[in-house]
Amino acid sequence: MTEPEYIKLTSPRQRGGFAVVSACRSSLWLGPDHLLSVESEGYTESYKRFYFRDIQAITMRKTGRLVVLAIVTGCLCGLCGIVALAWDAIEAKWVFGLLAGICAVPFSLNLLYGPTCACQLRTAVQTEDLPSLGRVRRVAKILARLRPLIAEAQGQLSAEEIPPPFPQPGPAPTPTPTIGEAPTAGIAEEPPRLS
Repeated sequence: MTEPEYIKLTSPRQRGGFAVVSACRSSLWLGPDHLLSVESEGYTESYKRFYFRDIQAITMRKTGRLVVLAIVTGCLCGLCGIVALAWDAIEAKWVFGLLAGICAVPFSLNLLYGPTCACQLRTAVQTEDLPSLGRVRRVAKILARLRPLIAEAQGQLSAEEIPPPFPQPGPAPTPTPTIGEAPTAGIAEEPPRLS
């Protein structure tokens, strides 16, 4: 049996916002020498290929979506639970207790999945959002898998080959005298006094 050409890195994830009828879903696949980003909307799919040799950076920044989702689902869960406890009718207790339990599931899953993030992939000609990478833990696992493949395609610099970010301070250059000017010994420690 032949090895599959693409390996699924992420499950399809909605690109953003809330849609009932048609939502753009994005997923990420690993090819032999590239990443493949698949965006599907309804009956159409678009593909973007990012070769390992062209990838300059994959950036991730934390977002506050975890907190927002936790607050919304936690408040709904708590509100339904309070109503279920406060109501006298057994039918209302069951209905609101069931709703509280239903709201507790996404609340718990959201906390279990961990912090949220936004991820982007940069090449020389574009910066592309990767909406299928929405959790920090998932990004860390995928980056650990991609780093050796990118290093193999691009090569890796040794510590000696990496230039310092800022020039190292050295001795200050001595001023050279211009024609017709007497040479100076250096910078005077006190400014000259005017009389």
